Amino acid sequence: MAVRLLLGLTLALAAGPLVARFTRRAASAPPPRSHIAETIAAAAVAGAAVALWAPAVIAVGAAFVLLGIPAAAVDAAEHRIPDMLSFPLCGATVTCSVAAAVAGQDVGSGVRALAGGAVWGLLLMLSYLLSGQPGPGDVKLAPSVGVLLGWLGWSWVLGGLIATYLLTALAGVLGVVRRRYSFRTGQVPMGPPMVAVALACGTLAQW
Repeated sequence: MAVRLLLGLTLALAAGPLVARFTRRAASAPPPRSHIAETIAAAAVAGAAVALWAPAVIAVGAAFVLLGIPAAAVDAAEHRIPDMLSFPLCGATVTCSVAAAVAGQDVGSGVRALAGGAVWGLLLMLSYLLSGQPGPGDVKLAPSVGVLLGWLGWSWVLGGLIATYLLTALAGVLGVVRRRYSFRTGQVPMGPPMVAVALACGTLAQW
């Protein structure tokens, strides 16, 4: 386990410049160096955790490290998730899940992953159409999270959805207390909780 952790951390740090580049290119304004450093650090920690995942889902985890974390970083700073990150992430998660299902002859897991992505996408789209919440970027990110959780199992699909809303609510309360957010102006970014829950569930599911 220690060897896999070290290998994952090393590879994630090596990919740090790529993570930083994706973050800068997706941002509408040049992010502060401190924000880039925090993003690279988050990617390094996530990369170490993903190294412990089952082989079938490591590629999906790597996609979240390279694309999901920059998407969360931009959302935290600008309250939007760029299409240039959410769309490739969705394509990568679907492709990797289908490839893993075919290679491992685990068609059931592949179908469940696609169904999980559809469930997450449809639920958040329905919420957006009815209430305007969450934002359209979150809706586009949702299928990627659902695909990963769907591969893990239906309990992770439901549990991950509940955990995401609870974590978003907690972030909102803390943000209001720290005067970063206001209940009257702006939305609490949901991208960071979604990505965090996806990576946390992927890690916890290995035990």
